[in-house]
Amino acid sequence: MKFLLIISLLFVVSCASKVRTVVDFDFSSKDIEGKELSLWGTNYYTPVYHVKMNGIPLKDLGDNSLVSGVYPVLLSRKEWCYSAMEGSVSVIFPGGTMNTYNYAGTTTKQVDCSPYFGDDFPATNKVRFRSARSRWGDGIENYSLIPYRTIAVDPSVIPFGSAVFIPKAKGIKFMWLGESFVHDGFFFAGDKGGAIKGNHIDLFTGTNKDHVFNFITNKKSGLFKAIILNNSSVTVELKKLHEISY
Repeated sequence: MKFLLIISLLFVVSCASKVRTVVDFDFSSKDIEGKELSLWGTNYYTPVYHVKMNGIPLKDLGDNSLVSGVYPVLLSRKEWCYSAMEGSVSVIFPGGTMNTYNYAGTTTKQVDCSPYFGDDFPATNKVRFRSARSRWGDGIENYSLIPYRTIAVDPSVIPFGSAVFIPKAKGIKFMWLGESFVHDGFFFAGDKGGAIKGNHIDLFTGTNKDHVFNFITNKKSGLFKAIILNNSSVTVELKKLHEISY
């Protein structure tokens, strides 16, 4: 049953050698060549919450409250703030339907999030949302977010659409969709973030806040080596995967 569920949710994309899906973590490149960087990392995720009968509405850029069928999209203040900070949220409605909403931009202040984040992120209070195209949320340039593949970057350091190889990620075992995977070390620059500047990357970890990628230390001093791949088939294949709406 679990296998059928995964197949029904995940589209596939054809490449020259095999059919690829988002659960393939066995990409390889004989010659890993490109620009070497020294990076530090954090992670971000798409929280999952149950809709509230009374709460704070998610609003669009026109200040209209979002709805799903007959249900307004309402969250608690803490949930709203964490959704705004992470940039996306999946909301479960009565009956089990789940919709994902994405960062759409900022307008005027709607919520005071300082109890959770202090005064360092005032733009969080002004976030507006839209329905996401993809189940885990949307990145930049119409890319879909893919857990454990997508990274948010500063495009002046790592161009959007680039594949990045991180040696310390290769061989890391992790759980996703109830299955165990071994990471191949390749990531795709498919998102950005207001706090992502310079040699800082943000790894998307799906709906999980916690992770096992120990090279991600949330500290500027936690540097690791990375390579932006040159003219690699891996770049082409990961871009195709990120261009699908899941």
